[in-house]
Amino acid sequence: MSDPQKPRQRRPRLGADERARLLAEIAKYDTVPPRPAAPQPDIAAVAAAEQAARAALIGAQEGQPTLPRVVDVWSNLLTIPVDPRTLARNLVITASREDPAHAAFDVLRTRLVQALAARGWRRVGITSPTRDCGKTFTAVNLAITLSRYDDCRTVLMDMDLRNPTLARRIGANAPLAMGDYLRGTVPSEAFLRRMAPNDLQIGSNLAFGLNGRIEPYAAELFQQQSTTDVLERLQDETQADVVLFDLPPALAQDDVIAFRAHFDCILMVVGGGITKASDVRESIRRLGEDKPVIGIVLNKGEGEGVDDYTY
Repeated sequence: MSDPQKPRQRRPRLGADERARLLAEIAKYDTVPPRPAAPQPDIAAVAAAEQAARAALIGAQEGQPTLPRVVDVWSNLLTIPVDPRTLARNLVITASREDPAHAAFDVLRTRLVQALAARGWRRVGITSPTRDCGKTFTAVNLAITLSRYDDCRTVLMDMDLRNPTLARRIGANAPLAMGDYLRGTVPSEAFLRRMAPNDLQIGSNLAFGLNGRIEPYAAELFQQQSTTDVLERLQDETQADVVLFDLPPALAQDDVIAFRAHFDCILMVVGGGITKASDVRESIRRLGEDKPVIGIVLNKGEGEGVDDYTY
């Protein structure tokens, strides 16, 4: 399954002054941004859409070809065997719920779903300023706890194309490439995976988009029209209520900037002993003011054992 785990190393503690600056920076983004005003309808666009709909109806009546119907692919997705030992070894703590830290993710889940519903958002980018802050850990554990909402479909996509680790984290094989999926050469029903029935109560309404091949031109791919089309069709075919994107670190190259058109908001993961307040400020500056930070997860990461998470 997954590779043997390296011994966990104790992270250096931040100095008192730097820790205070980091917490002060987080506090700036501790409130959910206000709900934007509803846009006024574009009369011309509405008229054009109605005209296109009438034309499609006439074409169908005359036997002319029409656009393919979008079908819910959820029930046809292949499944991933669930190995509790692998999940525990990879710190997927919301799977067994034995570690008390899982409760923090339950609270994060509830706050996230409420904030998204209030604003009509569905797509959440999960990133960190730099590497080793725990963004993939956060993404996986949040997705697992979301799976226990019976009326909420969640898709978690591995968009860290230069360093894909999601498959290894959940103990799965990733025979297909995210790059091929985003180019439109692989259909959703062949690419996405669900968790197999299991004793951990991981819900069947969670799907993963795994990546089995490094993509050296990730930023360029993210800005292609095929990526936009594929992600829109993904939303239609899965009827997902929440789509989580495990993104690269915000300060590494330009991948997150290139992908910014494809998410509604950001969940930022910062690492105790790693992240500086200036890193948080620069990350948010690069993302732009039009991409709200819906929450910041502080991975304290100090000491041995399971990391401690606050939000």
